[in-house]
Amino acid sequence: MHKTLGRQYDPSQGKTVIAVDDGVVLPCNLSRLGIENTATAFGSVEKEIVVARLQFLYTDDVDKAVISDQKYKILKHIPHKRKSVFYLEGVDEWT
Repeated sequence: MHKTLGRQYDPSQGKTVIAVDDGVVLPCNLSRLGIENTATAFGSVEKEIVVARLQFLYTDDVDKAVISDQKYKILKHIPHKRKSVFYLEGVDEWT
């Protein structure tokens, strides 16, 4: 899990570069959200949503994740009493 630290334009790359923290590695259970649930929760079936379930409560602010070298944007974080659930959308580049 990562948190965005800032953004700035890099003239050598010709685009805005996102700076993120070092992140933290967390054990989780991953599953894909079904088409019906994706349409209900996010209003579109075009998105491929991954659900990351932690067996403990996670309270830090994060907005990005990396799983097996794939970058994800955190769409929603739902903290429960003793666990946390993150809804992730795969992206090519962080924005």
